[in-house]
Amino acid sequence: MPSMLVTVKISKGFETWTEMAKSFEAEVGDQGAKMVWAAANPDETSVYVMMDVPNPEFMKTFGERPDIAKRREEAGADVSTTTVITPIGDYWLG
Repeated sequence: MPSMLVTVKISKGFETWTEMAKSFEAEVGDQGAKMVWAAANPDETSVYVMMDVPNPEFMKTFGERPDIAKRREEAGADVSTTTVITPIGDYWLG
């Protein structure tokens, strides 16, 4: 399963974004994906997310679905700024 490092700009802080992300856990899991970790920059205007995804297109096919995009936008995510930084090969969590 490929892993992706993704970023998106946010406007309502990390806590609001995190609650929204948690609300997607079952739907994301049903699609064969999983959030590994997420972090915000110090001023909480950007989130960085590492996800295991079933395929590289998942970020578009799931994340830009109109119903999903609406929920993301309502939580302060600027969906248009969602950017795949890089695919991830191997990783270690200490």
